[in-house]
Amino acid sequence: MDVFFYWKDFNEDLKAGRVGSFRSNRDKLAELKDGAPDNIWLFKTPKGHKGRVQLLARLRWTDTPVKPVVREPDQSYIFYDPEHASSVRFSDSATEGAIDAASAWVRLHFPTAVRSNFQGENGQQALRGPMIKELERLANSLSTEPFYTPPPKP
Repeated sequence: MDVFFYWKDFNEDLKAGRVGSFRSNRDKLAELKDGAPDNIWLFKTPKGHKGRVQLLARLRWTDTPVKPVVREPDQSYIFYDPEHASSVRFSDSATEGAIDAASAWVRLHFPTAVRSNFQGENGQQALRGPMIKELERLANSLSTEPFYTPPPKP
């Protein structure tokens, strides 16, 4: 099993160094963890493309944090390893063709999430079986680069 995750503030969070975890609803997190996920697939709406999505990255799921996390009371967290070899960004996913392909895939598998604008739990979905294979085929047509390289230590 894998996880679909809608990351609205992707660029801002990366620039601020907020990597390694996402907030999640406790019940949704329990549902996802029960499926023993391998990867988290990140999507967002590209600027100027309302109603469409871009496949941003694939991250390696972890059950425990690998980076420091500032935890908020009564919050649950999804953890990922931003430096894992299989955690990659799709560097050419902003092309019209790539956005069209990602949008068609999401509309096919998660029409309710699209209609709700990925709000709340609609932005986090379990991926199983053929859905993952289709997404992997889409991803294989894109170029990759490491998801995150930590800044050099002084």
